[in-house]
Amino acid sequence: MRLVVSLSVDPPTAKPLNGNLAKPAEANTGFDSASIRRELLEHKERISFALETARSGIWEWEAETDRLMWSKEVWALYGLTPGSRELSNELCVITVHEEDRDFVRAVITDALHQGRAASVEYRVIYPADGSVHWLLSQGSPKYDADGKLIKYIGLITDITERKLAETTLLENKARLDQALEAAGAGIWEWDLIKGDNVWSDEVWKLYGLEPHAHSPSFALWAETIVPEDHEATCQAVRKAATEGGDISINYRVRYSDGSIHWLLSRGKPVKNKSGAIERYLGTIIDITRQKTLEEKLVKNEARMALALEATKAGVWEWNLKNDEVYWSDRIWRLYGLTPDSKPHNHKLCESTVHPDDREQTFGIVMEAANREINIDIEFRVCHPEDGSLHWLACRGKPQLNEAGELDRYIGTVMDITERKRLDDELRENERKFRSIFDNAPIAISIKEIETGSIIDVNDSWLELLGYSLEEVTGKTGLELGMHYNESDYEELLSTVAKRERICNKPLLLYDKSGDIIDVLFSTEFIELDGAAVLLVMMVDITLEKMQQQNISRLEQSIADRNIQLQKEVERLHRFLSMISHEYRTPLAIMRTNLDLIKIKHKMGNYTNKQEFSKIERSISRLVEVLEVSIQESRMADRHKSLTNRHKLPLSKIIKSQVDTFSGIWKERKVVFENCPENINIYGEESGIKFAIFNLLDNARKYSPEESTVTIKCISKDENSVKIVVGNKLLYDLSEEELEMFFEKYHRGNHTSNTAGAGLGLWLVKNIVTQHDGSITLAKTGKRVEAAIILPVIIDNPQD
Repeated sequence: MRLVVSLSVDPPTAKPLNGNLAKPAEANTGFDSASIRRELLEHKERISFALETARSGIWEWEAETDRLMWSKEVWALYGLTPGSRELSNELCVITVHEEDRDFVRAVITDALHQGRAASVEYRVIYPADGSVHWLLSQGSPKYDADGKLIKYIGLITDITERKLAETTLLENKARLDQALEAAGAGIWEWDLIKGDNVWSDEVWKLYGLEPHAHSPSFALWAETIVPEDHEATCQAVRKAATEGGDISINYRVRYSDGSIHWLLSRGKPVKNKSGAIERYLGTIIDITRQKTLEEKLVKNEARMALALEATKAGVWEWNLKNDEVYWSDRIWRLYGLTPDSKPHNHKLCESTVHPDDREQTFGIVMEAANREINIDIEFRVCHPEDGSLHWLACRGKPQLNEAGELDRYIGTVMDITERKRLDDELRENERKFRSIFDNAPIAISIKEIETGSIIDVNDSWLELLGYSLEEVTGKTGLELGMHYNESDYEELLSTVAKRERICNKPLLLYDKSGDIIDVLFSTEFIELDGAAVLLVMMVDITLEKMQQQNISRLEQSIADRNIQLQKEVERLHRFLSMISHEYRTPLAIMRTNLDLIKIKHKMGNYTNKQEFSKIERSISRLVEVLEVSIQESRMADRHKSLTNRHKLPLSKIIKSQVDTFSGIWKERKVVFENCPENINIYGEESGIKFAIFNLLDNARKYSPEESTVTIKCISKDENSVKIVVGNKLLYDLSEEELEMFFEKYHRGNHTSNTAGAGLGLWLVKNIVTQHDGSITLAKTGKRVEAAIILPVIIDNPQD
């Protein structure tokens, strides 16, 4: 409790006051005593009225006699009846509140010793009702002519109201300080006339400044604002000051450590007597946490919106008191309705629900509302516009009011049509899986991943290992003694623990009777009834291994036989080479002698002409059959000798075959248009020669005897050359017949003067293809042309 003491000392030269308030006039003065008494009484009444009005009383204390006098007002101020106690200095002390008593006694004692005026504030307790009152006692010493202390005269005033006001003010200030401290706020004042600023200590801290390190000012405040907010914030404050409006702004400041803080500054204008604004008073508060929460709220709302959008969900609210239903726009669409197209009550929810689901759906909803529990229901709706059917899931939570009573439901509606479709597919897949599992011809088991315990096995597994389902359920392969090598079991466990798949691992297992079984062991991780499990598949390969051994022996036997056949083929090739040599020599002699006989008999004017023609055709047939057979036998060798190619001059190759052909068929005219000598190809020489000769010979067979066969080279482009052999047709050919000429063993029906094996053009096509070329037959009018296109190398003529 704060006591206020004021002491003052009168100068020693002060004149002592008369102890009487008024002295009666002398009888011989000539004054009217009655008149004087009236004036005194009036004066006394005025003083009493003034004292009573001021709640004050007068006291007087004589130093020599210790005689104390109180006016009647003083008695009332102490809560005492006038004259009820003996007046003394001690009475002045004991009437004081015991908590202030020592202090008051010390002040009085000190004043007496010092002989000076005293002023002290203290509390007293009224004996009648125990109420506490504050008094202010002020006294001044009075001295005689010799400077001796005669008395003290003073005034006691009731200051309870003032002290209560001060206490209230102090309490309010304390509350304000506590509120500002709790809110992280400060108080500021801005004098618009002088430009002065006053900041509380909290304001400096909020600005991130050292308290009182500088003079507070508008400019100093503006320096604390981050650049992004500086212009808008200062402009808002200046505008408010110009227009006389309230200040309310949010802005950011940066502290010396680089941290950013949000502040809210509010201020109200204070006007002078003329109504002009002279200053602003306001507060500033740190709203960083609020801003952070607002940002989080905005982000959460954005996430919620995205989540609702992604899940095709909407938000609803059902006020049970007034049966009012709120739907977000998406829910209207989920029900196939236009927003606000129907009344907003509980019947809105059943508007498009499928008739088969309506009764059950709303029975569950009403039961949940009666029991004040969560709503969780799935149902179908039928969109009225197109009749399409959709599955919806409705979730809701009960909300209580302040009295703890159920007030409303808040929840979501989500489109689960796709999920329902997937659920149906999943059930169908599970049904199919179960069917496959039960009827699969391979042994399948389902195990727990962590323990390896068997959950289920199919009939093939039981048949393979000879157990019953009851014997294996809940057990591991190790407990059943299935594994031939325990190390295999440990390896399998390690692989499964690492979530690695096993594919066709060979294993040896024991069946129930102890027989060894060869299996291929595979695993797969699957989800069954919402739980991850291990699917194990085993294929019995015991019989297959035996068969494989037999197959290996058979393959070895075939390989040995192939070696023998290869040797036979080589002997056959050697035989063909020998036969071709032995046949060609006598055939050439026979043809030459036949030609000499023709010349001798005057160029065909000889007897037995038909017999000679038969001999000639027979010789030609033998030559053709021999050459074709040799070439066909060499085809396999050509496939092996494709890398045995070298550079060939195309012009010389063609010319050599034209000469060979003309030597055999002297009566047939061949026209050759020479190729440029710088055209070369890469190839196998005997094969190219055979192809060109066969084309010339086929032209002979399928053309009239007197007609001419032509052959020419055309540079198709810088990378290829075209060789064209043409002849007049002996008979007309269709496009289908032209295509068939390249088939093996095909012969035309109208060849001229000779027969053939039907292999010539088939061999030519194979040779050309092996040389990365192509061959075609084309008919133009009554002529046919065989064209070969081969890749070439064009040499420089100077080379």
